[in-house]
Amino acid sequence: MSVVKEMKAELRQLMKKVLDKISVEETKEQSEAVFRKIIDSKWFQESKRLSVYVSTTGEIQTDLIIKKSLEMGKEVFIPQFTKGSVAMEMVRLPDQKSFDDLPSTSWGIRQPDPKWKWESYHMTGPLDLILAPGVAFSPSCLRCGHGKGYYDRFFSTHHSRFPSDSPLKVGLALRQQIIQTIPVSETDVQLDDVIYEGDLIVPNQAGL
Repeated sequence: MSVVKEMKAELRQLMKKVLDKISVEETKEQSEAVFRKIIDSKWFQESKRLSVYVSTTGEIQTDLIIKKSLEMGKEVFIPQFTKGSVAMEMVRLPDQKSFDDLPSTSWGIRQPDPKWKWESYHMTGPLDLILAPGVAFSPSCLRCGHGKGYYDRFFSTHHSRFPSDSPLKVGLALRQQIIQTIPVSETDVQLDDVIYEGDLIVPNQAGL
């Protein structure tokens, strides 16, 4: 294992202990604050096709963001994982009821059944906004994920398919997920911004 991988593994273990101590109520309060920042932002209001992760424990909850996006008539795409695959697909969410009825996988993530064959984003064009999860984020918008590389590969694949259409990449963070430095490798993709409940941690590049 490389030094960077070892450092990331240690960081994930540390962050798990930190995140396990955050109550459901505190997560809800921070999520509502992030939700308000997002819907007030120019980049969200102007977005038409966006990808939003479906939240689980230890993350900013995204249910309100997804609901608001659908109410505003935006095209919303959510992740679909296939067990054993290194790729993550972004598929279009048809409506609110479909979201409410999403089943949970054996590893606790809500997602559509691949047999439903929901439309993949690349069938109809590029995205203009990606709201991404993570285990930890830095002030310079670096991100540490869960270690599978799904989002970094997704960012790279989107760029390969639509090289002239780069979506805004925004991380959503609990306050406790903001740390000063994150070990990175050459495949890690830097985000454009990170949003959390407190003051902005970087000069905002996304017009919030």
